[in-house]
Amino acid sequence: MTAAENYEYRRLESITGSDFEVADGDPNIKGWEIKDLLGERLGEVDDLLFSPAALKVRYLVARLDAVAVVDQPRKILIPIGLAELHESADLVFIPGVSIAQLNSAPVYDPDQFTPEGEQAVLQTFRTERDLIPGFDEERLYDHAHYDLRHLYGRRFPDRGRTV
Repeated sequence: MTAAENYEYRRLESITGSDFEVADGDPNIKGWEIKDLLGERLGEVDDLLFSPAALKVRYLVARLDAVAVVDQPRKILIPIGLAELHESADLVFIPGVSIAQLNSAPVYDPDQFTPEGEQAVLQTFRTERDLIPGFDEERLYDHAHYDLRHLYGRRFPDRGRTV
């Protein structure tokens, strides 16, 4: 696969305004509150970025509150695998994400989002426990930060399990 073909495959779209919708049986989490594990509100899910080629959501577009996280409200991307749905309430938790990481995340501008911007997002949320060193563009979405099983684990505990 050439670099141009790889970029086209990785081209992401906002679910808002697209011809796509959330799959049947999956909750549409746009507008849901984002909280930390202590129950403090951090913001809300403003949108979802997905890959039309893979038909998978890759990022939450999070609108962070001024009081909770930053000096002024702003939008950032949070890789989908870092989020967890509440068991029954319309809430999204981001348990492994620190306030420092949220503060250092690049501001999301859909008109300026590039593969390099995507790399900056992943670097922001990496921890010392991450096993994949450096940045591997071809294997980007193999990273645990993009694993949808983590998002659905509390709400749909059997989803993604293999016997």
